[in-house]
Amino acid sequence: MTGFQIPKHVHVGDTSHGGTVLFNTRSGQWYAMNGTARTLWEEWHRTGDFNFAVRTVADRFPRVRYDRVRLDAERVAGDLVERGLVNPCGELAPAGRDLRLEAAKSTSGEPVFAKPAGTVRRSSAAGLFGLLLALCLLRLPFRVSVHTVDVLKQRRGRRPATMHQAEVMLAAVRRAGNRYPGRVACLEDSLGTVLGLALAGLTADWCLGSADDPYRFHAWVEVLGKTVTRPGDDDRVHFQRVLVL
Repeated sequence: MTGFQIPKHVHVGDTSHGGTVLFNTRSGQWYAMNGTARTLWEEWHRTGDFNFAVRTVADRFPRVRYDRVRLDAERVAGDLVERGLVNPCGELAPAGRDLRLEAAKSTSGEPVFAKPAGTVRRSSAAGLFGLLLALCLLRLPFRVSVHTVDVLKQRRGRRPATMHQAEVMLAAVRRAGNRYPGRVACLEDSLGTVLGLALAGLTADWCLGSADDPYRFHAWVEVLGKTVTRPGDDDRVHFQRVLVL
């Protein structure tokens, strides 16, 4: 194995205890790495050289045999390649499982596209319509949702939504979700709010991030850097942004 390339669809966030979280925008999956795996990742990202990264880690742990460090590195690399988080630029040896890289699905998520409306009746209809659209969209590969948000937000003539407009849209989406028999969580709520605003000619940021101890993953909406919330939301947990669209 000679080297690696980090795909553009992989986004990185740090944790307070020295680890790293990775988010794959194609699959919508989160991954967590410990500090040692993080060092390998950073060197692969910086140099693309597998062997250089192994030497860097081996130098930090002189009491550990080099061949053991290399074997662990191959296992981590194998997991990363298998999950589409790195692209090998040479032959990759078969790799086993390693607990240093663990997949985690988001604990939240909610669907939707909706138009901010001037009346309760209109906003409720927009929230319901947005929820149905989002439920369909989120059944496709996650990269489709990412691409859809990106395309809608880049269209001309859009202006930033106000906090009030975003709150009205979020409330409409949640009202629709309360009537839906299936699961509707933060992913659907946030995506629906952002897409609904976009369809109405307004923009807001769709944010996906993580918190640690233990690892938690979340999706939310921001307007000019401020989180859009509704009464009753628990904002005591600080989530670090990993991807912003």
